[in-house]
Amino acid sequence: MIDPTDLLRPGLLRPGPRRLVIAALLAGALPLAGQSPVDPLPALPIDTFSLDNGLRVVVSEDPSTPIVAVEMWYAVGSAHEEEGRTGFAHLFEHLLFQGTENLAPGEMDARITGMGGRYDAVTTPDRTSYSELLPSEHAEFAIWLHAERMARLVVDPLTFETQREVVAEERRQRFENQPYQEAALALDSLLFDWAPYDHPVIGEVRDLRMASTSDVRRFGERWYRPPNATLVVVGDVTVDEVRVWVERWFGPIGRGNGPAPLEAPEVAPRTDGERRLVVRDPLAQLPLVWFGWATPAGDHPDQYALSLIADLLAGGESGRLHRRLVLEDGVALSLIAQPDVRRGPSAFKIGALPNAGVELSTLQMRVEEEIARLRDGELSERELEGAKNRQRVRALQSRGTVAGRARLLQRYALFFGSPYEANRAFDRVQAVTVDEVVAAAKRWLTPENRTVVVAVPGSGGDR
Repeated sequence: MIDPTDLLRPGLLRPGPRRLVIAALLAGALPLAGQSPVDPLPALPIDTFSLDNGLRVVVSEDPSTPIVAVEMWYAVGSAHEEEGRTGFAHLFEHLLFQGTENLAPGEMDARITGMGGRYDAVTTPDRTSYSELLPSEHAEFAIWLHAERMARLVVDPLTFETQREVVAEERRQRFENQPYQEAALALDSLLFDWAPYDHPVIGEVRDLRMASTSDVRRFGERWYRPPNATLVVVGDVTVDEVRVWVERWFGPIGRGNGPAPLEAPEVAPRTDGERRLVVRDPLAQLPLVWFGWATPAGDHPDQYALSLIADLLAGGESGRLHRRLVLEDGVALSLIAQPDVRRGPSAFKIGALPNAGVELSTLQMRVEEEIARLRDGELSERELEGAKNRQRVRALQSRGTVAGRARLLQRYALFFGSPYEANRAFDRVQAVTVDEVVAAAKRWLTPENRTVVVAVPGSGGDR
């Protein structure tokens, strides 16, 4: 989900000098009609195998530096929570950093940092991920750590109560005490008609208050099992080494009972007309307007065209919206455009802060005019190639570290069922034509499929 506070950063859409030089060089070297396209990205080395218990493993060898990135993704997020049991996926993220049968609370942190490593975790509507970046000599420890937490996590009443309070405080700090967050949550609620996405990832405090230790244990037993997990290891290791370690530590873990799949999402855009909400935000100093359009799941072919549309609209200072709304007309202070890609129905979002004295209706009109230009086919081959080149720069940057490559391989394993798609995705972007971009804009970015949420300074609730 886009962080609305990004819009308050004055340099959000202003790339630094080095990026501007790269962009200028790329723009000057854009292929003209009849010339060959940009070079393909170097293929990542990828090997995969699975254990009998269903655990999927992806390895990408890179002996160039003595470090390793280890990422475990579980295909469970807020979308998989039952009614009245929201927030469990995020709560479980916290619990996995506590004690196990062989690790006392706090010991995991001490051991990883003592090795010179670092770790992180993220919960989304679709997945929960756990990652470590360590010297490669400790790669087996990271793999053991994931097996230990999967099979021997300790969820006692004290740990549960403590982490429940931590999550409640996090909700207060990150959402209730931050400007524009309620508007962002409202946008998600209005955008999606798919039941699994009808509540925020952070969950509702009242649901956590009513939960018991046994409820949380059952959640872990259902979702934190080998068939629902993918382990990715990238860096200075070999496939043979990883296979030995994984079989040693994960092999004895049973499959468990597989969870039922979620209902299939719709693949057609809404046609019931614009949805609109005004949220009074006592923490906001400036109004903020969100525009959102429901789009298909992340593995839909139109997502490549939609990603290019985001670049065309807000790809730095050359983006159409920034050039017109900020530089030319002066109706916006800052803006952001980005596909919110998910396994279920996704979204295309634009957020904008209006300039002083500018009516929100004027800002919406300008945004709609630029999108209408795309729907009407006002797009040149050269402009599209510029967007493709910007994506190539970002793709190279994301592959520049072992941690970035690990996340990339996990993303394609989750969304497409195969990490090998990571080596094909950029070619698919390069193959998108002007006609396909226009068709995607016509199909998805329509007034009938639009949701608008406005945050205005002040109190008094929503209206």
